[in-house]
Amino acid sequence: MFEKIMNYIKDFLNNTPEDIYDFSDKLEGFLIIHYDEMYREQPQATKILNEEVPDICASAEPGMKSEEIEEFKQKLEIEYNKAFKAFII
Repeated sequence: MFEKIMNYIKDFLNNTPEDIYDFSDKLEGFLIIHYDEMYREQPQATKILNEEVPDICASAEPGMKSEEIEEFKQKLEIEYNKAFKAFII
């Protein structure tokens, strides 16, 4: 499950839609619903993702301007990279 969530984020970062609200809402839900499973697979990386990403997701609004979307992406990418570095193969 951890890899699925990471791939979901990576796909978003590479193919960002014009309206990011649905993505942010789903990601926030996935982190809550699948936390235990993700934690069993990658405890440290899961902790990292759950520190800042829910707040980043909560900042998304429907109809955000492109600059706001870029700021959202930058913040999310920082957390994605932190979690990726903590990923244990």
